Amino acid sequence: MITDQLTGNGDRWGQRIAVDIPVQVAAHHGHLKNLSLSGAIMETDHELRLHAYIEVNIKLPETDRSPIRVMARVMRKLEDAVCVEWCDFAPSTVRDLLRSPSIQLPP
Repeated sequence: MITDQLTGNGDRWGQRIAVDIPVQVAAHHGHLKNLSLSGAIMETDHELRLHAYIEVNIKLPETDRSPIRVMARVMRKLEDAVCVEWCDFAPSTVRDLLRSPSIQLPP
């Protein structure tokens, strides 16, 4: 079960779940490395500016649906990834991913 609680350093809500989901950011490719209702850590093949608003196109695993657009903002830069925050808390695409049987939730 995922809970909405302030965690870690107090900068985000909810629990992050480890994933490896291909995404497209504008015309560039990347991978979500973990995912929560409020945001994600994402690796990309393109440098993203801090505080930039970006469009992340996510293809739900095991479905024939077209990729779904989720708007996000680059909040932090890591050595090899960026932390993004969804513009809308708990977008339906993210909720669907977290419910997907292909994603292993921690015990």
